[in-house]
Amino acid sequence: MLDQLGLANRLTGGLADENKRWNINVITMKDERTTMIGDALLSAAFVSYIGPFNYIFRSNIWKDTWLPDIHAKKVPITEGVDPLMVLANAAD
Repeated sequence: MLDQLGLANRLTGGLADENKRWNINVITMKDERTTMIGDALLSAAFVSYIGPFNYIFRSNIWKDTWLPDIHAKKVPITEGVDPLMVLANAAD
């Protein structure tokens, strides 16, 4: 009987930790939902127009030309977004 109570206690404690993690994920996803439009726009333009060029040229185009235009048009975008990190993670 005490073993069952101990297992039940561990289970409820683990579920409480999961609840905290899920609440944090919900907040993060709500923030990402608003910036997803600008991130996708920048990434699609990156693939379509400047993907084949070297890093320095690509960086100048997206940071000095495209980002100011996106901000001027008030399109929500993640601050400091890197289109390569939107398209793939570091392992890819």
